[in-house]
Amino acid sequence: MMLATLADSTVRDRLDRLPPTQTDVASETVGYPLSILELPTEPWTTEQVWGPFAEAVEQARDEAGSPVPSMLEPARMVTRNLDNPIAGSARTQNLTVAFDPAYEDEIRLIEGRLPVAAAGFVSAASPPLPVGVANRVEVVLSRETARELSWRIGEARVVGTAAAAEFLLVGVFEAADPDADYWQHVRSVLVPQIFDNGNQPRTVTGTAFAHPASLVTCCLTGRGTTLAWYPLDVDMVTGRNAEAAASSLRAFTAISYPTGDDGAGYGVEQVRFDAPIVSEIDTARAQVTATVGVLAMIIAGPVGVGAAVLVLGCRVILEGRRASLRLLSARGASRGQVRTVAAIEGAIVGIVPATIGVAAALALAGALRVETVQPIWVLAALLIGTAPLALSAAMAPSTAAPRARADIRARGTRIRAIVDVLVCFVALLALTLLLLRGYSGGVDLLLAATPLLLALAACLATLRLYPIPLDGVTRWARRRPELTTFLGAVRAMREPSLGLIPVLALVVGFSVAVLSGILLSILQSGAAEASRAQVGADMRVTGAAFSGEALAVVPDVDGVASVAAISGADPARIASGGDEGGTTVFVIDAGAVRAAQGEGPGLLPPNVSLGAAAAGDVAIVASAGAARRLQDGADASLNGVPVRIVGVTEGPVPIGTRQNWVAIDVSAAEQILGGVPVARTVLLGLDPGADPVRVADGVREVLGDAVRIDTADEVNAQIASTPAVQGVRITLLSATGISAVLSALALVLTLTLGAPTRARLVALLRTLGASRRAMRSVVAWEVGPPAVAAVVTGAVFGAAIPLLVMAAVDLRPFTGSTLSPSYALDLEILGVSLGGFVGIVAAVTTIALLVARRARLTGALRSMEEG
Repeated sequence: MMLATLADSTVRDRLDRLPPTQTDVASETVGYPLSILELPTEPWTTEQVWGPFAEAVEQARDEAGSPVPSMLEPARMVTRNLDNPIAGSARTQNLTVAFDPAYEDEIRLIEGRLPVAAAGFVSAASPPLPVGVANRVEVVLSRETARELSWRIGEARVVGTAAAAEFLLVGVFEAADPDADYWQHVRSVLVPQIFDNGNQPRTVTGTAFAHPASLVTCCLTGRGTTLAWYPLDVDMVTGRNAEAAASSLRAFTAISYPTGDDGAGYGVEQVRFDAPIVSEIDTARAQVTATVGVLAMIIAGPVGVGAAVLVLGCRVILEGRRASLRLLSARGASRGQVRTVAAIEGAIVGIVPATIGVAAALALAGALRVETVQPIWVLAALLIGTAPLALSAAMAPSTAAPRARADIRARGTRIRAIVDVLVCFVALLALTLLLLRGYSGGVDLLLAATPLLLALAACLATLRLYPIPLDGVTRWARRRPELTTFLGAVRAMREPSLGLIPVLALVVGFSVAVLSGILLSILQSGAAEASRAQVGADMRVTGAAFSGEALAVVPDVDGVASVAAISGADPARIASGGDEGGTTVFVIDAGAVRAAQGEGPGLLPPNVSLGAAAAGDVAIVASAGAARRLQDGADASLNGVPVRIVGVTEGPVPIGTRQNWVAIDVSAAEQILGGVPVARTVLLGLDPGADPVRVADGVREVLGDAVRIDTADEVNAQIASTPAVQGVRITLLSATGISAVLSALALVLTLTLGAPTRARLVALLRTLGASRRAMRSVVAWEVGPPAVAAVVTGAVFGAAIPLLVMAAVDLRPFTGSTLSPSYALDLEILGVSLGGFVGIVAAVTTIALLVARRARLTGALRSMEEG
């Protein structure tokens, strides 16, 4: 139930963060969704122009494999004729004409009217068309676009070059719902694209809506593209069906779908869709897989300690019945009868509470409306309830037998040696198999069992090794007049109260505390490093095209120490050793980027400069993917210009998630790209002590409210707030607390088991005149040496287990990086984890001993009254 909820939360959190352009299934194809063989003299209807294409697109959705049809809503579509120059503007104004059969549902007219469908070339136009103009088309513009183009209602402008058309503005509109997902796909319709890099004239490209049927008579020769997309209902993707959804979407986007064929090759004949959400679903599934793997290894610790406490608890119950069981055995009861008597009590303390717990859990699941409760969960709970029955029955005959003296038993028997070697061999085999096979996903028994087997082997080694220093202490204490040290050391060697089971509880419990502190340190440091690399500086600004004039005033913002601009992505051809392919080029001022980034993670590797790499070569920094293509070859070239890699950047970068890119200095931009592209990303280094909030406000005053500003702390907080990270953090802290309580119970139960022997020794010491301090010392020696050895072993074991976690489980989904986090130790986090563990153990042990002491006192007083 918990894992299913965590999986749903992880998938939901991941997908809810995505914009519609990444969740919707879309296809953008060059061309128009129709074939034009004869031009109409009368206007066509929207159904005539768009009906066949829309029907074909809907048929593709309906025929897709489940669950795709239920996830995808009816398709939306829009065709755009791009970037046609407006006559008389000296190429500083362009018009893109959009045709959408359902555009009227998305806009609200402010002035004027909606356009009507245009007739064909041969229709009579009134008033007459200018010379060289083929047709007149009515359009509407957004308020912002009309303002930037200075275009008034009723004004006609000639657009196009080889085959021009006259466009008449008949209305101005605004979005009916500015937050609607539709506008994420056609943002340029509401807000014009403005290019202004300070080196060239300011260019405004606006997008107008024409009547959807005017597509056949628009007669522009600009590049046309058709965008069709299915809005995807992300609520339909859950942790339960994420794998099936991703698989079905892959199959749906793997093939092309026919939309018509006129034999002339004109128009869009087929479309192929893309589903960016698939990679996000895969990432969410990877987070769930990693979370389950980490949880399995973490939960194994408290489960092991719980099993140890369960065994000790059964031993305590049987010790309380020792006299009765011995009497039964002495009067001729068989071993089976003794086991039956013990099993009845085991059933009372095990099966009855387990049944009540299962009933309560089922009632809670019904109240919370949990869809499915797996029978295996109920069966597992009931099986755990039978454990006291089985343990009591198994240990009853030995309890009924006469008590053997532990101090005269032979040490180091052959059977014990064989068992020790066998356990160590199995633990080593499990470790080897896990490292060779890795984590396969889901609830992996090998992954969960390996830490416990290693802990058991560590406990056996502890029990074998800790008498060695005790022997030295015994020899040292023999020469001293004080009795308690010698007596305590001898008893700890000959008759240790803490055997395998209590030591296992302490080793696993303390190792869980150490593991929690170190694993939290690893995840926190990895997320912090990834966040810093993703931002690339103290602050990153995106979301607009930044002109040179705007960037020139950013340094004047209070708190800004350095400013570095990064261009948008420019395509280029990269070649090396006869191999040629495409890549993406980013232009930077390397000195400014280094000043803003410092030597921390980001776009530039540490100690790398983009000065000349060699005579005639241009120095570049490349991603790992681009570097593999270049193969570090001396004949590498970028757009035909010789280049040499001076640094390779791995992991997150402030320019997005591209895997194939290179960065060049602004001094080489003219040579490689023919000019300096406009800046799309700005990195800011802040003054020490500067308030990021105030700096962000100042930057928005300069660059506009539409920009997006990120800091490393904000990105880190987003990563830390994901359900997967929160689930691991809560589980680690809960496991530490539960292990501490169970370890304390193990100590208390062990002290309870040793109470009769201790009472006899204390009575003897009192008879000999020993002080209370001496008697307390005897108790401390009883549990101290093995407990200290267990804590030391647990600390070493807990520090090593994170290495196993890192080797077996992919932790990258928890850090938001493409690189695995490195081993890290935050003393503050570790101190909190260990302090909490020790505090809980001390508190629970103290309370339990006080309660037990009060119970013994009450029993003694009752005995006096009855006597």
